[in-house]
Amino acid sequence: MVAEMKAEQIGQAARTDMQLTVPARPVLRRGVRLRRSGDSVVLDGADRAQAFSGAFAREGLVPLTDACDGTRSHTELAQKVGFAESTVYKCLALLWTAGAIEEAPSAEEPAVAPEWAVFLSRLGNSTGANQSWADGVALLARRPVRLEGDPAVVAAARRSLEQVCRLATDPAGPSGPPEELTVFFETAASAPLLAATEERCRQDGRPLLRVRADARAITVGPYVDLSLTPCLECGSHGEAELSGDLPEHLHDLVAGLASHHVVALLARATISHLPADSSVTDTATLVTEYRPAAVRPGCPRCSSTRGPVAPQAPAGSVYEASVAMPPRAFLAPKDHQAHYYASNLRLQSQFKDWPSRTHTPLPVPDLSVLAEAERHDPARGAAPLTLDALGTVLKIAFGIKDEESTPERVKRWTAASGNIGCTTAYVVLRDDRILPPGIYVYAQGSHTLAAVSSQVPPGDAPCEIVITGDLKKVMTKYGTFGFRLVFLDAGCNLAAAREVAQHLGLGFAPRTDWDDDALALVLGTSPADEPIAGVATLGGSA
Repeated sequence: MVAEMKAEQIGQAARTDMQLTVPARPVLRRGVRLRRSGDSVVLDGADRAQAFSGAFAREGLVPLTDACDGTRSHTELAQKVGFAESTVYKCLALLWTAGAIEEAPSAEEPAVAPEWAVFLSRLGNSTGANQSWADGVALLARRPVRLEGDPAVVAAARRSLEQVCRLATDPAGPSGPPEELTVFFETAASAPLLAATEERCRQDGRPLLRVRADARAITVGPYVDLSLTPCLECGSHGEAELSGDLPEHLHDLVAGLASHHVVALLARATISHLPADSSVTDTATLVTEYRPAAVRPGCPRCSSTRGPVAPQAPAGSVYEASVAMPPRAFLAPKDHQAHYYASNLRLQSQFKDWPSRTHTPLPVPDLSVLAEAERHDPARGAAPLTLDALGTVLKIAFGIKDEESTPERVKRWTAASGNIGCTTAYVVLRDDRILPPGIYVYAQGSHTLAAVSSQVPPGDAPCEIVITGDLKKVMTKYGTFGFRLVFLDAGCNLAAAREVAQHLGLGFAPRTDWDDDALALVLGTSPADEPIAGVATLGGSA
């Protein structure tokens, strides 16, 4: 999939978004280059192939990056290349986002092998966590790593890591630094020793990374730090028994996989699934799957509930663990840049319109009736539901601010995750004084009701609002995390609808239970693509 980003947009965002940074004294990352290729400028050597298009890219980017030697400020760069400083800033923001530049080291460069410096610099863009490759070197030097478990795999891992990070050689004990990372290689032979190592790390408050291997699979994880993660037993529950001794030809593969993730954890220069997930790699096919670490209810070490320990974590807990934000210490600022991809920005102005359905325009809302002084007095009883009132509820809970919205920036009345608008309001009407009874769907872009069906499900309320999630739309940007955002947005929709209904004196009652299959059938929706996230009655008594 092609991800497009524009210098103008990312430059504006970098000035206001605290999660985006632009190097003050930029330098070209080691191991990368920009070159002309036809009508584009291509970035070679970064973590993904990228090209810059446009007249300015062809004429200005290469001279600008040639001037980025780590000694010049933005003002000095502008003077050197003859561009406005604002233009230089936008270009640097885009180049940093692409992984072409980084901050020059603030002190003398660390004395490390050139290949190692290039590795940390060239791939340091993978998370964007370090301003400079030298920061990655400093992180590796600061935190010692202790290797324990299977002696043969420990020896292989030591060969991989001894020139990279600081390996602990003294006997394990509470006198070591609390930031020390222990890596335990669990095989059939060393498995009985794991419990003692885990207990020692827990007592000393030090993190533990368990690496498990046999002839069938290599599991990297869980990473255990009880201040951040579930315990080892919760993180590893449900695993199959080890199949036997680890074959000798797999020693280097196990050590290599572990070394990659140790470097990623400590230096933050490369991508890792840790600390949230464990990876399981099939030794025959090298196919890898990822498993989140989820707390088992009742676990005495990491669960807030008391009682018998559940044999496994519930499905909901596993899902929540799989989409949870990483701990603050492991946040990846690079991920935040996805908000500014052109394709993601376009999502906010993409509306369903049901072109083959008959649309009924809704009255333009009179927002003055929502002024505090005009709030309905409950002592007068519930007000009747009218088409005007229904349109006002739908506009505020699901609609957009027409006068303030532009094709580049949509403004909504109610909070929406990523400003996408990933929920849809279906309206079940039973009162023919409002509209002919039937099922309608609210079209946000046109502020109309599109007729879906003339069949009305049983019920007493004059109107019901059924909120569904547009998974296809939200998962374009957020993946499986989008399922959670659907329910967050539905909660905002319900809260806004309730507030407007109370102002207008309308009865409003969220439903706490419903039949998903029955509702999907009458709405003509698919639970896999459009799950029902909320239901409420509107009108009548509350």
